[in-house]
Amino acid sequence: MSKKANPTTIGLFFAIGLALTVVALVLFSSRGLFHHRHKVIVYFDSSLKGLNPGAAVKFRGVTIGSVVEILIRHNQASNDFSMPVIIAIDEKLAQSKSDDQLACGTQDGLNALIRQGFRGRLDAESLVTGILYVSLDMVPNAPQPVFHQLTPEHLEIPTVPSDVERLLADLTHLDIRGLSEKLNGLLTRLDTSLSQLNFAEINTGVTNLLSAANHLFATPDITNSLVSLRQTLNQAQTLLRRIDYRVDPLADGVTNTLYDAQKTLADLRVGVRDVSELLGPDSVFRSGLIQAVEELGNASRAIAELADFLQRNPNALLSGRKRPRGQP
Repeated sequence: MSKKANPTTIGLFFAIGLALTVVALVLFSSRGLFHHRHKVIVYFDSSLKGLNPGAAVKFRGVTIGSVVEILIRHNQASNDFSMPVIIAIDEKLAQSKSDDQLACGTQDGLNALIRQGFRGRLDAESLVTGILYVSLDMVPNAPQPVFHQLTPEHLEIPTVPSDVERLLADLTHLDIRGLSEKLNGLLTRLDTSLSQLNFAEINTGVTNLLSAANHLFATPDITNSLVSLRQTLNQAQTLLRRIDYRVDPLADGVTNTLYDAQKTLADLRVGVRDVSELLGPDSVFRSGLIQAVEELGNASRAIAELADFLQRNPNALLSGRKRPRGQP
């Protein structure tokens, strides 16, 4: 006979299982429970293939949140076919990775960032897998923001096309047909120009030119000229070596001569200075020299008077000078 199950034991196991479930939920969802997350909506004009709920939201490559929900239409005009995506930005996670707060939790802070170029776009995690994520960045020279919500239900970040989307948009503006026509015309003209060339004549001319050049370089005159040129170069090298040997002694002699000339000029400068001091206004030699010159002038005048007297009285040397009357 089987033993009847104890209701207390069953209740105890049920309570333990429920407690473990609650603990597991708390552990796996603690990030969402204890971290304040801001829900923001972004609208994309391109396909959202490859973007799934739970995909990362990154600011310049750093994960700061995740994708919460992907919608087809939400709170937008009837002619607006942009695809809305609701993302959640973890405030504590963003603050833990920066010393400056990414103030996107309030409309005023978000508007300030948007004025500085804060935009969202779709980027690929890998070109092979095609998995997408939402990228937030400060776009330089960003276009004017475009908002899609009819009523302000969520905070909204304007978006810009991704690099691949811009490349595809630029390709759509290319005139492929015009480029093809121009390329075909160019190839046609090139084919016509090549067909008009006489390759046989060109080949013959090139062959004759090579033969003439070979004959020219094989003549004895060219060979003798090259030998003479080599000998001339050797002689010039020898001459330059000799000149080099003689330049150094000559330079030494010139240096010595310049030194002697400099010394002579210095001595001459000293002599001129001494003469200047000797003939200065306050010099004793100058005053004596002036007195001697004056006495020499007086003597010259006396000699001139004596010569004049002898010319008038030539007998004075024999008879002497006559004394005037009345003198003893």
